[in-house]
Amino acid sequence: MLTRNQCLKILLVEDDLADATLIEDLLGSFSEAVFRLQTVTSLERGLACLEAEKFDAVLLDLSVSDGLGGSEDLAVLKARSPTVPVVVLTDSNDENTALSVLRSGAQDCLVKGRFQRTLLVRAIHYAIERQQVEEQLRQQAIRERLLGQMIEHIRSSIDAASILQSTVAEVRQFLNTDRVLIYRCQDWASQFDGEEQKGAIVAGDGLPDGYIENQNINAALAVSCFFLLESQSVQAIADVNAAALSGSCKELLADCEIAAVLSVPIWQSGDWETANQRLEGSIWDAEKNQYAAENYLSLPAVGKPHVQGKSAPDLERENRNNLWGMLTAYNCSETREWQQWEIDFLQHLANQVAIAIEQSQLYRQLAIANQKLQELATTDGLTGIANRRQFDRVLMLEWRRLAREELPVSLIMFDIDFFKLYNDFYGHLGGDDCLRQVAKAIASCTKRAGDLPARYGGEEFAIVLPNTSAEGANIVARKICDRIASLQLPHARSSIGSYVTVSCGIATAIPSAQQSPDILIRSADSALYQAKTEGKNRICHASKPESSPILM
Repeated sequence: MLTRNQCLKILLVEDDLADATLIEDLLGSFSEAVFRLQTVTSLERGLACLEAEKFDAVLLDLSVSDGLGGSEDLAVLKARSPTVPVVVLTDSNDENTALSVLRSGAQDCLVKGRFQRTLLVRAIHYAIERQQVEEQLRQQAIRERLLGQMIEHIRSSIDAASILQSTVAEVRQFLNTDRVLIYRCQDWASQFDGEEQKGAIVAGDGLPDGYIENQNINAALAVSCFFLLESQSVQAIADVNAAALSGSCKELLADCEIAAVLSVPIWQSGDWETANQRLEGSIWDAEKNQYAAENYLSLPAVGKPHVQGKSAPDLERENRNNLWGMLTAYNCSETREWQQWEIDFLQHLANQVAIAIEQSQLYRQLAIANQKLQELATTDGLTGIANRRQFDRVLMLEWRRLAREELPVSLIMFDIDFFKLYNDFYGHLGGDDCLRQVAKAIASCTKRAGDLPARYGGEEFAIVLPNTSAEGANIVARKICDRIASLQLPHARSSIGSYVTVSCGIATAIPSAQQSPDILIRSADSALYQAKTEGKNRICHASKPESSPILM
């Protein structure tokens, strides 16, 4: 806005000498130099002056000799200098002419010979003030549009690194400043607990080589973080040298070639930590109950948790703001008086970044939890290999795939011999340990990525071998039996030896889309039954009537 007795530089475009002299007399009749008038006699020279110098306002005669006439001259001038306010001077006292030039961008229209000094001065002042208001509104609309675009970009991603890097790049371009960075401050609570967690620059734009690793810079950023934490406000320094800073802090900023600083805090509410605890509790429940794991797989994404049974003060303490870091803009080449809209802009953006960070952390924790729950839902809790649910799923998928490719699939089923007697003699803990060791031996002999060892139920195990012939399955079965034998797990109640043994049944088939994989399971189970009834500790093939004893 205009200040009192401010000297205004006015450009007069007028080719009538008498009219030009009159206006010069009107504006020059003040005792103080309030106006500095420059007169040109053509529109072309006026445009050249506007390109070469900065003027506070233009007085434009619509009838200059080289003009197009009417509002077209005004349109040409506004196209060249859209932010300079224009007061039109005309010989015509026509309302339509006045409306036309106002619609074309003029701030006022005066009829020659019908205005005195006071009216002319008032028209110039009002034109400048209106133009300033219009420009402020235009800039505000641009800022709001760009801020909306930046916020939309932030919200459209859950990758924290991408969000932070794009934010600093866009802020630097928008504010036209030298450097912009986001600093993740150290965890002050951890520091007081005796743990060391240093801060770090997590995103930056315009930073020179070696900037992130520079210890002086990190020290300066840590000081700024501490200031934000203590003051609970922004840090806006227009001139580092003139600022009321401690000597060491001022020296740090000077060493970093920083002339002006604007830092806004990035706060976190702490709600995401509560949500993480909820996720961890879900996993713990699932680990205790395998069926619960399958149910948790269908849970929706975790939102803000609803805490019951706590008083308002307790909740307020839990959700208090924690300083995550700061968004900082630097001017290095010269000092800078930070505008309030710039501070508001960075604060608003920092709030959106904080939300995005919390959202990204929640999604990351949710992904980890879902992966853990998926593992729990498909893994046998005792042995650590695939469970029956996963076995059925994989066998069905492989059956369909190999049916299309017309390739074989083999299935081996194992049963620990005399396991009930083993359990009775060694107890359930001993039985559990036996199952774990047998499962480990089975898993160690399946090297291909597509092979699936699984606990079928009780003391029974199974292996799905895609694209494997009966001969190949037999090699795998013998290798597993040899591995289990090498363990020499004592079995005092076995009637066929001193150590734990297994019986095996093998079935091989080329899948058909018209059949179910249950036919393969029944064949392998039948072969296993044959091995058990013929003396145990042996391998039987569903396609062969004779059994193959395992030599101990």
